[in-house]
Amino acid sequence: MQAANDGWLIILDVNDWQEEYRIHAIRAAEDVPRRRHEEKKLVIGNSWSAFIAAVVFFYSAGLACGQSAAGSVPASRLRRTCAVVQDPQGLPAGSVMISLEPLAAAAVQRGMTEPDGRWCVDARPGAYVVRATGSGMEGASGSITIAPGEGEQTVNLALRISSVASQVQVTASRLPESLLESPLPVRQMDGQQLKAIGARQLNDALQEQPEVVTFAGGEHSGGGSANLQGFGSRDVEILLDGQPLTGRVNGYVDLNQFDASILESIEVKTGASAMTYGLQGMGGAINLVTRRASAGSHGSVESGYGSFNTGLLRADGGYSKGGFAIYGAGAVQRGLGYDLDRGTLGKTQPANRMRNLFSSLYLPQWRNWNVGMTTLWSDQDFWGADGSDLTGVYDFQRPKRRLALLPRASYTLGGASLLTFRGRRMYYRSDEDVAYRSPVSLRAQKTENDASGADAEWSIARPSGLRLSSSVFFNRLGMTGDRLSTAGSFATTDVWSQLTTTEIPLHRGLRLLAGYRADHDTIFGSRFSPQGALSWRPLSWLSVSGGATRGIRAPDFNEMYLFHTHAGGRIRIYGEPGLRPQESWSYHASSLLALGARTRLDARLFHNDMSDMILTRFMGVQGGASIYRYGNIGRARIRGASTSVTHTWNRQLEFTAGYQYLDTLNRDVATLLEYAPRHRGNFRLTWSQQRHGVLVSFFGNATGSTYFGLSGRDRTYMNGFELLGLNLQKDLTRRLSLRTTFRNMTGNVDPAYRLTAPFSVEAALKFRLGGAE
Repeated sequence: MQAANDGWLIILDVNDWQEEYRIHAIRAAEDVPRRRHEEKKLVIGNSWSAFIAAVVFFYSAGLACGQSAAGSVPASRLRRTCAVVQDPQGLPAGSVMISLEPLAAAAVQRGMTEPDGRWCVDARPGAYVVRATGSGMEGASGSITIAPGEGEQTVNLALRISSVASQVQVTASRLPESLLESPLPVRQMDGQQLKAIGARQLNDALQEQPEVVTFAGGEHSGGGSANLQGFGSRDVEILLDGQPLTGRVNGYVDLNQFDASILESIEVKTGASAMTYGLQGMGGAINLVTRRASAGSHGSVESGYGSFNTGLLRADGGYSKGGFAIYGAGAVQRGLGYDLDRGTLGKTQPANRMRNLFSSLYLPQWRNWNVGMTTLWSDQDFWGADGSDLTGVYDFQRPKRRLALLPRASYTLGGASLLTFRGRRMYYRSDEDVAYRSPVSLRAQKTENDASGADAEWSIARPSGLRLSSSVFFNRLGMTGDRLSTAGSFATTDVWSQLTTTEIPLHRGLRLLAGYRADHDTIFGSRFSPQGALSWRPLSWLSVSGGATRGIRAPDFNEMYLFHTHAGGRIRIYGEPGLRPQESWSYHASSLLALGARTRLDARLFHNDMSDMILTRFMGVQGGASIYRYGNIGRARIRGASTSVTHTWNRQLEFTAGYQYLDTLNRDVATLLEYAPRHRGNFRLTWSQQRHGVLVSFFGNATGSTYFGLSGRDRTYMNGFELLGLNLQKDLTRRLSLRTTFRNMTGNVDPAYRLTAPFSVEAALKFRLGGAE
């Protein structure tokens, strides 16, 4: 970013069956409908009714206040701000999408440039991120401060045919900065990339990242989990707009509960540096950045159908005026599953249905206050049949429900100094109904998680480059369950945290990051985690960085108290109340290099040395079932390297590829760590033609053989697999578009461990309403 005469110039460079675990026996099959009806009543009663009442009140009041206040903003507090956009030839760029995104809890202002390349808006003083996106061109972005005063303030944006990273991200300091200046490793997928691969769910989207290995989530779970840089899903924090989500099944948050259409972008943060966002993030964090309404009114409807009787229906809409913005989206996805191994009974991937409702609301500014709220509700259900060595054939049904309410308020102290207050109320419930045909019996189990808390944060960014973020965080976690081995089948803990991060400019592009996280858990006591990193940008086309962080993760309730059963009782996993927190030291070094104007190369080295790592241990076979128990291993190691390259030939054609090498070791038993493939690669080739509304994307990833663990006395590996896909999109009219997506064109599957899906085809029509989305 370079200072211009009247504003800014931003150029993109870029054991037996345990009845003591309180398994509920249902005496007769006819009791099942009554029981399910009572459970459904429970879902919408008590605290749920309070949630719904709060949402209705907030949104009703917000809508009324927004309509009355949208046009009553004192003009003296606004300043005319214009973006001037040029294309790669230096000519004015019309029809380019512009967004002005405040750091405060406020609406995003969006629009399109006029033929002269200008877009103007009246904006309040404060800190913003401004972005420009043109089809076939790398987007330009920057962090700006709109100063109080009279007259027009101009932001000049130059779009170039370039793959050099200059996208502004919210990094460890929670403040926006260029990737070329960030001391900590972070990757981002924006909406354009999600569109290019035809992503329907979060699991689809993450397959494009070389550091991420996605799994089906386990036999019959039907879910999706992600391992990040060799760390299991238990060590990866899943965040919704920076807020840690509660509710895990066998250690993971199901990625397939999130429809990709509600996401503005995805941020992937690797290593223990992601602990800035929560205690589960010792191995990294995946932050889901949700969408906000665009200027004016807009909406869309999308319907699709595909292989295995897969159905898709989405609808969304938004309205924004002045400082008021409201956006809502809903989606239903359904599939009848598939059979990966025709020699076995039943489907290896069950029939399923997933529903999402999402909304966001931002109110006009009142004095220096901005207020907003985000809500998410998801309902997911899996059902099917399978064969069991213990019980014969059984039917199963596994519904999962999630609710998240995330209010937010911010107070602008002046310039780029901001106070942010955030709250959270989260609820998650998973059920399992199993009807054994031989012998005939019915069983049910239920697990509920909830989280309530709040945090307050002060952040400041000086023109000199000094950045500071300090916050206090509180979270109360609770869990109840039919198979929870605690008094009253209930467990709870409170977590208090204090976090501070500072970035200090030193000399000639050299920056120092220093910070810490201090935590107090009512079960595990207090822990202190320091962090330090350096970044250096000696040249405009080169950036290098490195750092070290101490990581800590406390065991969750699933690992401590819950009794899991899988595959009709063939696999049983017992919790261990005596688990200790696992600790690590995480080191990283990375470089970001621009090879000319069209190629970007990103390379990373990482090393993690861990103690008391939490894993499941094979305890033997009893009654035909494999018995496992959670435990702390002595020490473990994860180290490796990853690289990614992006090359843009012209405005229509772009190529990206990535590769990761992993070297892992369980030092207790001298074996590899599970689910951490030594080799992992991915690629994408995208061609787009704006004039004819055509997009073609060919993409794929490959994973080497993966150590799975012990099966009796034998060490087991999963086969390597490749996934290839083709996504075709065509605008039929100005408002109607067609998408056809082919997935796993190789038909390569691993029937033993259900990691992949067979070949499938899906077609979808999308109808756009109103203005820009």
